[in-house]
Amino acid sequence: MCSKVLLVTLTVLLFVVGDGGGTVRAQEDGEDDSMTALPELPDQVSAGLVSHLCNFSKPLQDPTDLDDDQYCDCDVPNSGSSGLPELHINCRRHRFADGFWRGIEQLPQGTVRLDLSYNELTSVPRLSSDTLQHLSLAHNQIAAVPDKVFANLSTLQELDLSGNRIQLLGTDALAGLGRLKLINLSDNRIASIEVNAFSNALDLHQLILSNNSLGAFFNRTESDLYLRLGVTNRLAILELKRCNLTDINLASGVGLERAVLGHNPLQQLAQLPKQLAHLDISGVPIRNFPAKFLPHLLHLENLTMRDMPILYTLEQYALFGLPRLAMLDLQGSRNLSTIHPHVFGQNVVRNETETQLKRLILKGTNIRTLNSTLRFAFENLRLLDIRGAPLRCDCELRWLRDLPNLMTLGVCVRPNALREQRFGTIEPHQFQCRAEQFWIYTVFNVVLAILLILLVSVGVFLIVRAIRPKPHVQLRMVGPNSPYARVTIEPNRAEVL
Repeated sequence: MCSKVLLVTLTVLLFVVGDGGGTVRAQEDGEDDSMTALPELPDQVSAGLVSHLCNFSKPLQDPTDLDDDQYCDCDVPNSGSSGLPELHINCRRHRFADGFWRGIEQLPQGTVRLDLSYNELTSVPRLSSDTLQHLSLAHNQIAAVPDKVFANLSTLQELDLSGNRIQLLGTDALAGLGRLKLINLSDNRIASIEVNAFSNALDLHQLILSNNSLGAFFNRTESDLYLRLGVTNRLAILELKRCNLTDINLASGVGLERAVLGHNPLQQLAQLPKQLAHLDISGVPIRNFPAKFLPHLLHLENLTMRDMPILYTLEQYALFGLPRLAMLDLQGSRNLSTIHPHVFGQNVVRNETETQLKRLILKGTNIRTLNSTLRFAFENLRLLDIRGAPLRCDCELRWLRDLPNLMTLGVCVRPNALREQRFGTIEPHQFQCRAEQFWIYTVFNVVLAILLILLVSVGVFLIVRAIRPKPHVQLRMVGPNSPYARVTIEPNRAEVL
């Protein structure tokens, strides 16, 4: 076995001699390059485990595997820190099935990366290597991870098992992976995880469990994820998107820096570690963001709440207790229309508002205006992205335009005089409300009103005067016995006076 490994090591070293690690050139003086040929591997080696993935008889001359000879694409892109060649084996989409393997597969010496994704594997192949660091088994049909199946891969640092059909992760499934830093188990069917399943991965830095039905499991156990699953405090990144979680206990995660918990029906998040720096709760179906939804996270710097479908209001004190918050992202929360003036606390009354907010993303929301009370929280703001929102650029937003060193990205929708104008190009004096007009228009309106009153008064006077009788006209009653009664004189009876 040692002779086989030594022979393969010498073969791989020959790969990288010469320009680009391509065709091996003769090293002896006076040897003709045209006569140089790769040494033939012995039959016992070429038929053995070492040549199962790579065709060493034609090293690096056919990286795209055009011959369709069922060999993987083996490449030596560069040398590692130790100066030895590093072999990358790409078996992606080679239609490998379980019958391809011959017991324990001994990988070629110097292999640091092996990609077996998008094949037809239903079980985890048993591999052996003392140099492998990256292994991908993503998008196969693996249904289970047997105990100690990775025991011969002690140097493995990244393991990708995403896109399979795994339902249960056992206690010893990761046995032997003491150097593992990243494991991706997303897009499986994991509904249960045994106690201390991650206790063997002492150096685990990133754990991805997204798109698994773990809600009932965590709700049933009601225990800290760290204490139950054996996760150490070296874990810095945890991803649990779309896991049907209503709550999660991460209180013991003193080393956790980033938590991705989006698209879960979360009702509260009261048990998060205080030193958490990045939190993503995008897509959470809550209507109003209450004050007690988040605990006081004194080290939180980035809060992402994108695409929250029914979020309408950020309530009073909803973002209170986040003194280091530098970036707040609400992009795509299309129903968000109200941000309470005291969402960060009350500055004037209680001197509570204390933030370092530098980036606020309201792109694609339904925000029309922002109360001037938010000025105290926006003192350090450098970027406000409010594109796609129906901005009402009136006097209530003038304070925002007056803030120094603030770049605002957005387009006004109202009033009509400023429609489709970019917010940053509008002068402060142009932000006017209907009741707030220039003095010349106010004087003009007053003069016009006085003139109208005078004209109406004159008109009424003339009408009254026209219908009123003149003073020298006397009215007398005329009756049948009145001397002023009408007298009719007939011509034939007229008297001669």
